[in-house]
Amino acid sequence: MTDTGSRPTPAAAPGWDRHATPLVVDDQALLAREALQQHLGEVLGAVHRPARALELTVDTFVDHAVDFAQVALHSHQGWMSVGRTRGHDLVGERDRPISRRQAEAVRDVLSRQAPEHWLLPPETPEREVMLTQLLGESPLVGQLNELDAASVLSLPLVARGRGIGLLTLARARGRDLTADDVLFLEDVAHRIAVALDVTIVVADNRHAATTLRTALLPPPLPASAGLDVASYNRVAQEEVTVGGDFIDLHGGETDLTLLLGDAVGKGVGAAVAAKRIRTSVRTAALVDRSPDRVLTLTNQVLVHEAESPVESFATAVCGRLRRQDDGSFEVTLSNAGHPPPIILRREGTLEYVESHGPALGIFEDAEFGRSVHRLAPGDTLICYTDGITEARGRIDMFGEDGIATALAGLGGAPSSAVVERLAMSVSSFLGPDSLDRDDAAIIALQPSAPL
Repeated sequence: MTDTGSRPTPAAAPGWDRHATPLVVDDQALLAREALQQHLGEVLGAVHRPARALELTVDTFVDHAVDFAQVALHSHQGWMSVGRTRGHDLVGERDRPISRRQAEAVRDVLSRQAPEHWLLPPETPEREVMLTQLLGESPLVGQLNELDAASVLSLPLVARGRGIGLLTLARARGRDLTADDVLFLEDVAHRIAVALDVTIVVADNRHAATTLRTALLPPPLPASAGLDVASYNRVAQEEVTVGGDFIDLHGGETDLTLLLGDAVGKGVGAAVAAKRIRTSVRTAALVDRSPDRVLTLTNQVLVHEAESPVESFATAVCGRLRRQDDGSFEVTLSNAGHPPPIILRREGTLEYVESHGPALGIFEDAEFGRSVHRLAPGDTLICYTDGITEARGRIDMFGEDGIATALAGLGGAPSSAVVERLAMSVSSFLGPDSLDRDDAAIIALQPSAPL
């Protein structure tokens, strides 16, 4: 073994030549190899989490081919490693994350993209240095010493032309790997690399999708002193968990900005547009809290930034709710092409708030009107998207008549009861097997009785 001064270098084990003519393999060895390949194919084809794939890979090697196996793999989460020695439990990333020193050693081997057979001097400091560099500060070092292995084999895992990890294998002294073993294991390592690369891609895509969905989910509505708030949001594409209908309520306890709207489309694309609108409204409200000005500024942002009118098209209701000394709220509402909000008075009457304006993202010079209303304790402001009014049953749409029927007798009821009744009425109207479902959102706000 040559000492480079920085790290030990690989050397060919006695009798090992990767270019030598393969030896004749006996039937028992052939059966063991077939079992290894079969089990690896089965386990790697059934899992999509890199950490679990490493555990199953290591177990399979130790059960069918070697006395020690470790896999180090790089994914979006960084380096991870799992190892096992015959007679011992798995040692993995959950127990001890891969060290920086070990990662550097793995990268060094990967840079050559060729198998390396490391001779292990018996009971010398150099042996400990070599094993620590390859395996890290891990119980695996002591376990490998128990085997008294004469050498270890490092096989780069290369997929799509790049190194993604390293497979390290060893047998106990007296059961050393032959040249034919190494040639066979090289081929297996290549197949493993392809399979593990697939798990990384799947995991990376899922991680990106989860991160995106989390970022697109609307923030929880804040608790507000003196205001009873309830909401409902149903997405058309339930498998992606996000959609184009959006609700937001922000500001101080006595001066709130309300937003409810509907971005064009469904799924992730609509959710991206919805988040852009929510962010624009929050920014605009820092400049001017008046809802007509908020919609004007938001509209200008959408028109200027969108690559096409379809991309920026949305409808919305924006409101400003200011608490008064008597516990009531002064509500100023502006509408951008959206279904009209409803005020359900305490005594049960319905008032449709007509405050007209064009949809967002179409005309740069669009203007939006506003109307002012008083919301007394027990009165409920209800805003909803067209997923409610345009819910299609067997014959017709739910419409404003459906809303009126659903809200009958709910004057003065808590906001949660109002939202629940309306949402359940729409769901019953659609039926359990309806395929004609759109995103739908509802918010109800009611001043609490003064203390």
